[in-house]
Amino acid sequence: MSIVLCADIGTSSLKAALITDSGMPAAFSRQMFLRHYTHHAAQEWLPALHDAAGELASQAEPTARSIDAICISGNGPTLVAADGRTLLWNAPAPQQPPLTAEAAPSLYIPRLLAFKELFPASWDSSALIMSGPEYLIWQLCGSAVTILPEKRYAAAYWSGGALAAAGLGGTESKLAPFVPPATKAGGLSEAAAHVLQHNGLHIPAGTPVYCGAPDFISALVGTNTLHPGAVCDRAGSSEGLNLCTALPASAQGLRTLPSPCENLWNASFLLPESGTRFSAVKQKAERLCGRQLAFAAFVRSCMESGGSNPVFAEGWQLMRRTAAQIAGGMDALAAAAEATGTPRPCSITVTGGQAANDDWNQMKADATGMDIVVPVCRDSELLGDAVFAGCGAGEYKSFAEGAERLFRAAKTFRPGTDSTRTIPARGDPA
Repeated sequence: MSIVLCADIGTSSLKAALITDSGMPAAFSRQMFLRHYTHHAAQEWLPALHDAAGELASQAEPTARSIDAICISGNGPTLVAADGRTLLWNAPAPQQPPLTAEAAPSLYIPRLLAFKELFPASWDSSALIMSGPEYLIWQLCGSAVTILPEKRYAAAYWSGGALAAAGLGGTESKLAPFVPPATKAGGLSEAAAHVLQHNGLHIPAGTPVYCGAPDFISALVGTNTLHPGAVCDRAGSSEGLNLCTALPASAQGLRTLPSPCENLWNASFLLPESGTRFSAVKQKAERLCGRQLAFAAFVRSCMESGGSNPVFAEGWQLMRRTAAQIAGGMDALAAAAEATGTPRPCSITVTGGQAANDDWNQMKADATGMDIVVPVCRDSELLGDAVFAGCGAGEYKSFAEGAERLFRAAKTFRPGTDSTRTIPARGDPA
């Protein structure tokens, strides 16, 4: 396999890339949604992939325009009916009565109950209620599946007994069967090939369409956070530090979930809405100075001001607090590593929009005392998709082998390499 068209569905945009068999992105596109946060969001996903295909074709060299496979990932637990009616994972929903003990672990059952209440006509008329990226996979190849990241996640999805206990008996017939990531869902249909083909990419009908995973899982694979002691920092509107552990970690402030790799676990330290808060402070600074500011320019201005410039003082203070929280999070994860017999982490791989900012990466290195590694494919969900496609095609025996072969580091930021920067000490919240 030489070129995989990888796509990840976010809340406000679709990201896509052409990934080569050496792990290099040959082209990248991000298509913003106009209907995000609405109940029609999923209706934009296929048109967004169409537009992305055109942009990818315009960027890629001719040798990279012949597509060998497609892989789709995305956020969850978003629900979509066959008519495109959408309940996004973070959309407000009616309050539901407490679930029984059997149904309580499920993330999906409360959303299914909400969907049924909000959209009774779609619920009654639709033979399928799909989750997240599975809707786009269904549009591409006509196969209905539910991607289960790993068998230990089953309780977080549903079972016949859990559905019945929640008053959703019979609903299982509307839900597609579970399949693991890297499953070949089917071949690209003639209609879908026509949608994508005319943009200059060679994507014939029958091109294999593989299942990715929820974006969190795809990012762990794409950052190669699949061996004990590996850490990634997944930064966007919120931020999560993730440590692969040999055993489940149990500590206050950490969330433990199964790793995509059997017998391994993932301990997370979460910074809710860290990116959202920073964006709000940036907008406030733009109003004060009367002009728009590029993200990199704003970060640099905050750091250079050191809090002395009133326009950038709030941004500087927020950066210091966030850096201190990240340092504290890494301390908590280091303790979890010791408690679970996991090698102590020595570096952090960053992914997401903030990974593109050198100043912010250096500040993280200085705050944590650890190397910060920036991957070549900064949107690591897309590289994770390439790994899944390779596994599905039989090129790799495991996700860990595929990630090891495809992951590439672009830059490494080491602590203390710029003595002019002032950074918060560990535990200093301000």
